[in-house]
Amino acid sequence: MTPSFGADLPALAEISTPALVIDQVALSGNIARMAETARRRGMALRPHAKTHKSAYVAGQQLAAGAAGIACATILEAEALAAAGVTGLLVTSPVVGADKVARLARLNRAQVLTAVVDHPAQVEALAAAVQSGDRPLELLVDVDVGQGRTGVANGQDAVTLARMIAANPRLAFRGLQGYAGHIQHIIDASERRAAAIRSAEQLRALAAGVAATGLACPVISGSGTGAHADDADGPYTEWQVGSYVFMDADYGAIRQADGQRLPFAQALFVLATVVSANQPGQITVDAGTKALATNGPAPDCFRGLPDGARYTFGGDEHGIIKLPAGAAPLPLGARVLIGATHCDPTVNLHACYHVVDASGAMTVTPVLGRYGAVL
Repeated sequence: MTPSFGADLPALAEISTPALVIDQVALSGNIARMAETARRRGMALRPHAKTHKSAYVAGQQLAAGAAGIACATILEAEALAAAGVTGLLVTSPVVGADKVARLARLNRAQVLTAVVDHPAQVEALAAAVQSGDRPLELLVDVDVGQGRTGVANGQDAVTLARMIAANPRLAFRGLQGYAGHIQHIIDASERRAAAIRSAEQLRALAAGVAATGLACPVISGSGTGAHADDADGPYTEWQVGSYVFMDADYGAIRQADGQRLPFAQALFVLATVVSANQPGQITVDAGTKALATNGPAPDCFRGLPDGARYTFGGDEHGIIKLPAGAAPLPLGARVLIGATHCDPTVNLHACYHVVDASGAMTVTPVLGRYGAVL
């Protein structure tokens, strides 16, 4: 895909760096492409807001046909709800009196879905729902191999499903099985084999629940890396997230034909050249406080020659090695650096600078960051 703008775009010249920049053309293409893929496969979409933490992006996903939005935390859900986003699913078990009370309060404002993986969570949530409230919709979280949250056997899933269904303040809606450990397997055949194993486990648990007479209308999970492998069920909806922005981590993923995933880099960190004294390299003002470090080095740039390589140079600095023979960039030059891992990179910033096809720019907030005031 040909970039719709470069690092020298006039609208970027006045931004204080480092700063998050979205290419709206690439973003729109990514959203439309995933929405069309889901439609062809008969799959609902519940894109994950942990990637973008943005009502601006969530609104575009919903407008493209998404059934709702997934949130990793109650804070994300509250922030998006305050901005008018509906159809929210909180994908992590909510534990603690304060968070349980906030979840129940949010459920009074809109239809909300949450997940549980222990009887104590069911009891706490039921106690927080007041008489006259709408029932709180719940999914039973299933561990499909990641070993992070979720029940690991069918009996526990049935026990929780029955507890939920028996309580008039709650509503059993189905299962969640998120295989996060599979999404970044680079080799297509290895990733597909792992996805099939997780899907078979989830299918067996769903059958066990259905055998008790409980309907299981929602089976939520999958992700950007394995969504194509999860198209044959048992999932009814995909919790895809990083496809909207892409990053160096997902850029390494290969499809069965050896090609990259069919999504464009839409998220960048704008940085300024602050030093060019060392031969063959420049230093920019975007280091570990601007780019997440839990991913491979950035591999997508605008404003740099082909072959440039980024390395972290500390909290506030990044060092970019230039290819042999390349002229150093002048002090003050701007460069756009693709994110290492988009989710935590977004969390480092307070806002986005969105550039549309005309070159015009809009500023929109990043929501639901820890410590932020709603």
